[in-house]
Amino acid sequence: QARGDLEVSSQLHLVDLAGSERVKKSQVKGGRLVEAVGINTSLMVLGQCIAARVEARPHVPYYESRLTLLLRSALGGDSRTSVVICCHKDDMHADETLQALSFGERCAMVTNRVHAAMACSATDALATIDASLEECASQIRGLEGRGKGSLPA
Repeated sequence: QARGDLEVSSQLHLVDLAGSERVKKSQVKGGRLVEAVGINTSLMVLGQCIAARVEARPHVPYYESRLTLLLRSALGGDSRTSVVICCHKDDMHADETLQALSFGERCAMVTNRVHAAMACSATDALATIDASLEECASQIRGLEGRGKGSLPA
């Protein structure tokens, strides 16, 4: 969308997180068990990212799972994020419902500031790009220093 000399671009992420997999309850085995563990790991890291954003920690572990890496722009400071929580009313699913509602409550506490990023000149644009690249390189060095240089599922 163009507004005078300013060009505005947006992204829309629609993600169905599907909830955590209760391995003991579902009794999955084999490949489905591996998939369930991967889902649970990604959801755990997502919870850590949301907690880091709520507590305004200097480091948010976006790079520790593919899910949070993909959602980084939606969870970061320059976005508007909405979360829809779906729950089941049966008593049999009470634990999962309470966890989902608690997760939604934590998501609601994330505050973002939306602003347009502008550069007045090519020199300013290049300086901004260089600063962003240095920040990414610093984050990668930090991950490698903790032995998390590769992306898990």
